[in-house]
Amino acid sequence: MKLKEEPKLKPVLTTSHVLTKDSPVIFVLYDEDGDWQLFGEEELAEEEDAYTVSVEEMLEMEPALRKLPDMQPGQAVVREKGSTRWFFVEEEK
Repeated sequence: MKLKEEPKLKPVLTTSHVLTKDSPVIFVLYDEDGDWQLFGEEELAEEEDAYTVSVEEMLEMEPALRKLPDMQPGQAVVREKGSTRWFFVEEEK
C-alpha cells in the first residue's frame, strides 16, 4: 500500500515537532494493523507529543510522502533530511 492511495481522511499518527516546528518526516512505519506512523528526527518524549491528522493533511504538509514506496504491514522506511528517496529499514535478527 502507498500512503497516497489511502482514503484522504484516514488518520495517521505524527508528532508535534512535525506539525508545528517544521521537522521533516524522516521515518515512516506502516504498522501491522495497517496504520501509518510518521516521525521526524526528534524522539517522541511524551504521549502529548503525538497527534492524529489525516492522510490528506500530511501529504499537503510533506510532499516527500508522495514518493513513499509500496509498503506491506510491518515495514518501515527512512530517508535523509532534505532527500525524497526512501530506504526500507531492515529487520533486526
